[in-house]
Amino acid sequence: MAASIISDGTETPLLLPIDENGTQNTRPEKWWNKVLDIEEAKRQLMFSLPMILTNLFYYLITLVSVMLVGHLGELQLAGSTLANSWFSLTGVAVMTN
Repeated sequence: MAASIISDGTETPLLLPIDENGTQNTRPEKWWNKVLDIEEAKRQLMFSLPMILTNLFYYLITLVSVMLVGHLGELQLAGSTLANSWFSLTGVAVMTN
């Protein structure tokens, strides 16, 4: 949005935003509207939502299995953690490449 500079150094917008009723909005913009484009953020979030959920559920599998095995004992927990690490390094790496 273009702005005009008044002689005292302050800026005033040349075009004020238009609201839903078709009138010019004279209220000042919120600070987050200057930093973040809300509509673009919504679009990007909806675009990346499947990837976010996939990663969340992928890590939840490991988390739940380690939490359940942790109640059995330290040796079982160590074995489960080692198995999860081994699977992550070998099985998933081979599957994704």
